[in-house]
Amino acid sequence: MAINDNFTSFASNLAKLSQQKIAQVISVVLLVYIAFLAAKITWLLVPKAPLTYNSSLLAGVKQVSSIGSSVNLSAVQRLNLFGQYNEQTKDVVELITDAPVTRLQLTLSGLVASDKAETAAAVIEHKGKQETYGIGDVILDTRASLEQVLIDRVIIKQSGRLETLMLDGADYNQPAQNMANKKATIKARKKVDNSPRKTLNKANVVDQRLNNELTRNAAQLRADISEDPGKITDYLRISPVRENGKIMGYRLSSGKTPEFFKLSGLKSGDIAVQMNGYNLREPLEAAQALSALKTEREISLLIERKNDLIEILFSID
Repeated sequence: MAINDNFTSFASNLAKLSQQKIAQVISVVLLVYIAFLAAKITWLLVPKAPLTYNSSLLAGVKQVSSIGSSVNLSAVQRLNLFGQYNEQTKDVVELITDAPVTRLQLTLSGLVASDKAETAAAVIEHKGKQETYGIGDVILDTRASLEQVLIDRVIIKQSGRLETLMLDGADYNQPAQNMANKKATIKARKKVDNSPRKTLNKANVVDQRLNNELTRNAAQLRADISEDPGKITDYLRISPVRENGKIMGYRLSSGKTPEFFKLSGLKSGDIAVQMNGYNLREPLEAAQALSALKTEREISLLIERKNDLIEILFSID
């Protein structure tokens, strides 16, 4: 009975609507439906065109394929139409020569100049602490970072400003040089006249070249500094000795890995003055001597010990 009541209510509401409005709504619905049917019938009557390929296009593709198979691509590559790639160019670093001397209280005790940024290093002393830094490292207790390692100086960046820190005893007025132009313009200078070596006698020579254990330790030292030059401080602590402002040598003491120091016969306080003919009292030669550790097979180290000169010989290979 509820259905009849609902139907009666709907019919009464429908009767109240304007007949004209109802007719307009019905007309709109019918027009939309008729248009849909007309469109559908039209698409059914129109035949579908078969999918065809352009024969000339296919012929062109085949021709290109055949040409490509006959072309010697390696010959085309050798023409270097877009220039020749040079892998070494990515390692080229602009030489900085005009950076003023830094006012930071830093001492550059030693360095390893290298054409490769990953193997360059500097031993810098600050507030009595000596640390080894690589390119990009921030110097302890400062805001300065190491930017470039040259033959006798390093370039640091302090608050966006480039500054020069000279190797202890080196002359700032001398032209700055990196490893690349050093090889072209500087030959190793070995002291001949008045060499301390002339005052030596057999009693002052300690020949350790047959000490196999020392040789193994020396080989490990070279392998370590070839990978990371800063690791030399694991074996040796090095500090410059000055007299009237001039470098007189480098005082040696044991590092945190003392085996090499003990096996070589060195004693804490020994002052190294010459290595393989390089005069360590000259900053340029001292830098070259440290780099030579990477290639030399035998080492001759001349030291001062209580006013005596002693030559220590040992092998690396």
